[in-house]
Amino acid sequence: MSNIVYILINESMPEMVKIGITDNLKERIKHLSRHTSVPLPFECFYAVKVEEDAKKIEKKIHEGFDQQRVRREREFFYTSPEQAKSILEILEIMGGTNVTPKEDIVETPQEKQALENARKKRVKFNFEMINIQPGTQLEFYKDKTITCEVVDQTKVRFRDKVTSLTNSADIILREMGYDWSSVHGPRWWTYQGKSLSELRNEKET
Repeated sequence: MSNIVYILINESMPEMVKIGITDNLKERIKHLSRHTSVPLPFECFYAVKVEEDAKKIEKKIHEGFDQQRVRREREFFYTSPEQAKSILEILEIMGGTNVTPKEDIVETPQEKQALENARKKRVKFNFEMINIQPGTQLEFYKDKTITCEVVDQTKVRFRDKVTSLTNSADIILREMGYDWSSVHGPRWWTYQGKSLSELRNEKET
C-alpha cells in the first residue's frame, strides 16, 4: 500500500518542521490542526508518495535529523523546510510521486483568514537582514534556471520588471500550477544554495 512522507510547517513555530507519514495527507493535516496545541493550521511544504516501506523511510529520516529533534518520540525538528525537502527529494529520484497540495488545507474560512493574517504579520524581510547587496542574482528554489536580480532592500528585477520577492514567486508558482492563496517570497528564492528564509533564520538564531 502506498504511503505519503510529508514535511509540515506552521506559521506559529517557524523555527521547526514536522516530518511524518500518512495514507491520507489532507485528513492528517486537518487532524493535526484540530488537535495539536498550536494556534494556526499546518501547511504542507512538501509531500511524496512512495511504494516502499514508508515506516523504514521515516525512521531513517528521523535518525538523520535526530540531533535536531525537539523532543524524544515527537516528530518535530529544528531545521528549515528547505533542508528537510532536499533529503526527501531523493524519494522522487527513486520513483516516488510528488503529491504536495497546491492549496491550503483548512476546514473553515476563519482558519484560512488566520493563516493569511499570520503570514502578513511577520516582520517584513529585507536584504539588509542577510547582507545581500543590490546586483546580486537569486535563483528560484524549484527551478534554478529562473533568476532575478536584487534592486534595493526590498525589490528585485524579474522579467525586466521591478517587483517584490513574493509577487515574482507567486507568478512562477501559479505558472507551475500551484493555487495557494498567498506565498512567502523569501522561502522560494535562494542565494548560494540556501533560501532567503533559511539565511534569515540562521542570522536571527
